[in-house]
Amino acid sequence: MSVVKNKHIEIFVEYLRLLSSLLEKVEEHFGGDESILHQRLSPDMFPLCVQVEIVASFALRSCCPIAGVEVNSYSREGKSFANLRAQLEDTFNYITSLDEKQSDLEVVIEDMAGPTPISMKAEDFLMRFAYPNFYFHLGMVYAIARSRGVPLTKGDFDGLHQYPPGFSFERGGT
Repeated sequence: MSVVKNKHIEIFVEYLRLLSSLLEKVEEHFGGDESILHQRLSPDMFPLCVQVEIVASFALRSCCPIAGVEVNSYSREGKSFANLRAQLEDTFNYITSLDEKQSDLEVVIEDMAGPTPISMKAEDFLMRFAYPNFYFHLGMVYAIARSRGVPLTKGDFDGLHQYPPGFSFERGGT
């Protein structure tokens, strides 16, 4: 595996890998039943499958303009575990390939925050818009899965926390 030199790419790559592993755990927990992909935390929120797609989209919407290339998309028509994993893998591979291009954190990125157009330099875009939204939608995938009984830990979200099996803060953990 090659070393990633651009910090913004490194961060997206790390969390796309964690999301892919999380999705595998969801699929395993539900025995491949894809109805979980259409579950939501609330009726007015996106379902799990769309949350996954948005996470991938934010990586591309950030890394492509910084590398000076058009924003790409690897979204698939059918919402399945296989298609979501393929989208994450293609996104991962593509943004990793952008690491060889010259990064321009001074480039102005124009995007949409919901219905509102935004325009800001790449560094501000990353810190104030892309990362918060990337983590928000990643958190929604985690929250939907946990709310449906998938046995995930904080380590499945951040790759850092490690708890012993059966650990609970409610039972006196610190």
